[in-house]
Amino acid sequence: MWGQGWRALLGLSRPRAHLTPILAQSPTEPASIPGLLSPNRVKTPQNVTHVQEPLGSFQNGAGACVMVTVVTGATSRMDSPWKVHLSDVGPEMTGATVSGLTPARTYQFRVCAVNRVGKGQYSAETSRLMLPEEPPSAPPKNIVASGRTNQSIMVQWQPPPEPEHNGALQGYILRYRLAGLPSEHQQKNITSPEVNYCLVTDLIIWTQYEIQVAAYNGAGLGVFSRAVAEYTLQGVPTAPPQNVQAEAVDSTTIQFVWRPPPQQFVNGVNQGYKLLAWPADAPEAVTVVPIAPDFHGVHRGSITNLRKFTAYFTSVLCFTTPGDGPPSAPQLVRTLEDKPGAVGHLSFTEILDTSLKISWQEPLEKNGVITGYQISWEVYGKNGSRLTHTLNSTTHEYKIKGLLSLTTYTIDVAAVTAAGVGLATTSTISSGVPPDLPGAPSNLVISNISPRSATLQFRPGYDGKTAISRWIVEGQVGAIGDEEEWVSLYEEENEPDAQMLEIPNLTPYTHYRFRMRQVNVVGPSPFSQSSRVIQTLQAPPDVAPTSITVRTASETSLRLRWVPLPDSQYNGNPESVGYRVRYWRSDLPSWVLSQVVNDRLERELTVEELEEWTEYELQMQAFNAIGAGPWSELVRGRTRESVPSAAPVNVSAEAVSSTQILLTWSSVPEQDQNGLILGYKILYRARDLEAEPRSHLVRGNHTRSALLGDLRKFVLYELQVLAFTRIGNGVPSSPLVLERTKDDAPGPPVRLVFPEVRLTTVRIVWQPPEEPNGVIL
Repeated sequence: MWGQGWRALLGLSRPRAHLTPILAQSPTEPASIPGLLSPNRVKTPQNVTHVQEPLGSFQNGAGACVMVTVVTGATSRMDSPWKVHLSDVGPEMTGATVSGLTPARTYQFRVCAVNRVGKGQYSAETSRLMLPEEPPSAPPKNIVASGRTNQSIMVQWQPPPEPEHNGALQGYILRYRLAGLPSEHQQKNITSPEVNYCLVTDLIIWTQYEIQVAAYNGAGLGVFSRAVAEYTLQGVPTAPPQNVQAEAVDSTTIQFVWRPPPQQFVNGVNQGYKLLAWPADAPEAVTVVPIAPDFHGVHRGSITNLRKFTAYFTSVLCFTTPGDGPPSAPQLVRTLEDKPGAVGHLSFTEILDTSLKISWQEPLEKNGVITGYQISWEVYGKNGSRLTHTLNSTTHEYKIKGLLSLTTYTIDVAAVTAAGVGLATTSTISSGVPPDLPGAPSNLVISNISPRSATLQFRPGYDGKTAISRWIVEGQVGAIGDEEEWVSLYEEENEPDAQMLEIPNLTPYTHYRFRMRQVNVVGPSPFSQSSRVIQTLQAPPDVAPTSITVRTASETSLRLRWVPLPDSQYNGNPESVGYRVRYWRSDLPSWVLSQVVNDRLERELTVEELEEWTEYELQMQAFNAIGAGPWSELVRGRTRESVPSAAPVNVSAEAVSSTQILLTWSSVPEQDQNGLILGYKILYRARDLEAEPRSHLVRGNHTRSALLGDLRKFVLYELQVLAFTRIGNGVPSSPLVLERTKDDAPGPPVRLVFPEVRLTTVRIVWQPPEEPNGVIL
């Protein structure tokens, strides 16, 4: 393709005309053909060549004309073929302008005269003329941009077509700006023509950019490509929600109202909000409630099940897929008051016929500001006799007077807040009869045995002339014997008439023996006789193995290690305990495989038949004959690198000249890369002409094209591409890509012989050129 309108002017000096008629014959060659470059290159650069017409050339026939033949080619190509460029130059012309030449190319010219008999001899060629460079006349092609991080975009391209270079490429200019805005471009200079990628950094998070690329040479910058648009990746929000308000609506709920952060600070797709609340005295105990986004107006949400009458710091944050943004400024909010819990340690002293003294302690769960206490008493079983007295918050004892002698009373004590009267603590006592220590329960019977609970039935002991306020159950766990330790298992309060207790929180598949005692206002009773020994039922393990680690074992295996469960956590027959491992590719969470380890004491497993250079997520659980326990936390591991197991895809070839082929391809599929791709190798050979393929190395994983040079003209080539890692070469692409270099001027015929030579005729015989470089026409 000719570039930028270059022209050459050929001048012919006309000889003196000879009027004497002579026999027509072929003209002689022109002489004196100097070639000059025009110094004026303002609009239309030219090559100017002056040629003198040969003496007597027009004596031999009418209508003579000049034929111009031009050789084109780079300075390094001394054997470029001659081509006829002008064939209709009039006989009166002494010069000709040759246009459509390519910048930065070397040319030579020669001229012959033509009359009705035929062509004369060619003149001597001019000296070699190098046209000046011009900026590239075409942009780089196949521009591809992809977001690399939240502040960078990777841009890749291929060089302009070689005929459009107009000189030796020196590099590229990449310019970019915010898409859709009339802002100025920013530029990056890639100073090597071999580099066809650029990582554009320091961009705005989650923002679309327009990107263009142009090549340049020594003459200047070429044309820019069409703009491609691409976003940077999402980031986390950089601003908190606005106008955040938090308010307690009851004793356990705080309601939030807020507006979204400014859109330019979201830095991605808003995935929602998180409401945060943590006690002022325990900042590590954070309650988090996610809220789905509502893209219009004011947002509302609430956190429930908080502690009553407790000061909380509250905040709201916005989050995107990469993570959480900054929280709003903390606001201190206190949940509202509620009714208080029961008072503690109710006791009686100074018990007389008509009076007694009662004392208590503050409730553990105040749920507000204690404003006082309410004491009520009535004759046992007579609701109409009830009397109530209110005390201030600092009083923790009271003397009840005016009682009937030797009469049983029910007495209640409850704390009071602004929200109302709390849970009452109740006891019974007889006036004039001081209470005694209670007697021990008896006849312990165990029933309804399950993995984690059992029912204890008993006969209550002597109540000590007052109500039983508490039942205490102790037990021997695992190790049973007279010398073994007893531990407290369960306590039940405010059930004075109980004859059966449900004992919770037992350990599965464990031996127990129980004993119990009862407590009144005076104190605890002696312990009962021990129950029979029982064993709770089996249950699935409660915990997963701990200290799980994963290490790379090979290209296709990972080694998993863990700490086995202790005996106390089997929850079943030890012979049935084992472990289950499940694992999957991090990018394919739905594809789950598993392996079973039946030895409860095993500490290690090698997971095999994995894919090379792939990250896996793994979990473990313990199991027994009843079922499986919870899964452990995720652990991650990556197999070692290997050679790529697949070839680059979308391999295509295009002949760009008689000695060059441009090969392009796409990366190896990610699941088949098996490691970090360090580059590519191109294997090529001339079909039927070369036995072993040659190799061309392309370093780096960002370059996806290569220009093969120094090829044979008009020859069919077989081409393949393979990727390689530090371990070695991958699989060559298949099927073979076939491409033929373009045709060119043929080489000279060979074995030229003259079998017949006569006075007026010669017979010439020859063989086709050894390098036809195309189809001989």
